[in-house]
Amino acid sequence: MTKRWWQEPTRAQWAAFAAAWVGWVLDAFDFTIYLLVMPSILKEFGQTVATVSVSITLTLVVRLAGGAVSGWIADRWGRRLPLMISLVWFAVFDAAIYFAPSFAWILALRTIFGFGMGAEWTAGTALAMESMPPKSRRMASGLLQAGWPVGFLLAAATAYFVVPALGWRAMFLIAAVPAILVFPIRFFVKDDAAPIAKSAKSSPFAGLGARGVPTMLVLGALVTALGFIVYYGLTAQYSLMLMTDLKFSPQAAFIDVIIFNLGMLVGVIVTGSVASRFGVIIALVAPALLMVPCLPLFVGWVPGLVGVGAFLGGALGVGYSGVTPVLTTSLFAPEIRARAIGFVYHLGALIAAFIPWAIAEISAHANVPLSTVIGAVGAIGLVAMAASVLGLRKKLVPRSDAVPRTIDAPAGELLAS
Repeated sequence: MTKRWWQEPTRAQWAAFAAAWVGWVLDAFDFTIYLLVMPSILKEFGQTVATVSVSITLTLVVRLAGGAVSGWIADRWGRRLPLMISLVWFAVFDAAIYFAPSFAWILALRTIFGFGMGAEWTAGTALAMESMPPKSRRMASGLLQAGWPVGFLLAAATAYFVVPALGWRAMFLIAAVPAILVFPIRFFVKDDAAPIAKSAKSSPFAGLGARGVPTMLVLGALVTALGFIVYYGLTAQYSLMLMTDLKFSPQAAFIDVIIFNLGMLVGVIVTGSVASRFGVIIALVAPALLMVPCLPLFVGWVPGLVGVGAFLGGALGVGYSGVTPVLTTSLFAPEIRARAIGFVYHLGALIAAFIPWAIAEISAHANVPLSTVIGAVGAIGLVAMAASVLGLRKKLVPRSDAVPRTIDAPAGELLAS
């Protein structure tokens, strides 16, 4: 009798996947609490929207360095070590923000926080995808990405209760608590899925110049950057837009953020299933194009349907990210995988890092509502991403009849089937 996809992984494999998933949830929680409390920070320290948005950009810029260092450590000594370091990193710099006496301190601490954020995804994704059997990886990819909306949802739900009662600083103190997960990860998670990677040469750049690798790095980063432009365009100032343009109360805004992440949770799981049946290309392009006509609902141009727009924004606007882990890990050999996916993912994030600041600047200088700029950026980003995936398909997929057998298949084979 054929096993279902969830029956194939062993208990040890599920434990490794769970460690990566929980790390991704905490990464999302810790990053998005800043997005939720931006209005409070803006008010307390007398800053502009553009100034508080700069912190998002700086966090994402430093994220690339964290991904690069984490990838090197993961390829040389295993995936588990940088994953544990990142959890402790989150705790230290989150807790410090609780005591920040000025916005300059917040800016500095959030910038340094970005280093640990880059480390988590790089090590966690490699660990998760390598831990799962080949037939389970596409669905596992969607489940792994589901950790992000779960973390964002938990942040919004926590803010709903905590911010009115205890203030915005308490959110950062709460975010430091999950660092205790380092101990079960250390003692119960095995890290033996990539023995080749552990014997990698000492140079952080070893193997990255091999034939075909630079091309895949550039193409992967391009597609990832366009996806990030959409995500940051839709989410970075979303709660702020709801509270300013639409005059929502903080708690009403948090509810719509929760709805958005419920939509994303559904979207990433569905796209993982679609990728398993119809291929990664369809799973990426279809939801992106379907979201474009739904953007007026998302930005509140249709009264009374903001909640519907929030759900569609999560499910269609960013739900395609469910295929990101399996897409990026399929492009590179195991001995360079963690470094390569760290470069691709975080370079994409770096390119898109200026979107939150740019949205705020355009809104202020052109004297147009945030909702208008967010809608325009979302539409341009969605169409550009879909077009790039379709246009680069032949480069990403070497042959149309490729059938993946393992995650170590040649670049692009997982895309083809």
